Amino acid sequence: METSQQKRIPLFADTPDEDLKIVSTFAESKEVSEGTEIIKEGAFSNELIALEEGTAEVLQDGQRVAELKQGDFFGEAGLLEKTQRNASVVATSTCKLIIIKQWEMHRMKDKLPHLVEEIQKTLEARRTD
Repeated sequence: METSQQKRIPLFADTPDEDLKIVSTFAESKEVSEGTEIIKEGAFSNELIALEEGTAEVLQDGQRVAELKQGDFFGEAGLLEKTQRNASVVATSTCKLIIIKQWEMHRMKDKLPHLVEEIQKTLEARRTD
């Protein structure tokens, strides 16, 4: 994964390229087609997912509650604590995703503790908004 891909995500926009090269060893890239359920409401949450490209909708109890676009991220609760997903996310176009699993975030903390701390602060702030 190239640093330019990660820079599309506001969460990583100000991160130095040398740090993003390390992040890329812990993240995975995935492409899904329109209609794919990216995450399922009620399922175990253990990853942060960012939309590198594409659009998706957030559904709670089958009702649309939000739209997501390039640069948006979701699933952060899984990085902060073990919890179930409170909504489903379904691709409304072909999407390129960047995924960081919870255990990879823990491994990344050994190499980039300052970056992981900043990510966690951002995610915690978002949860209190």
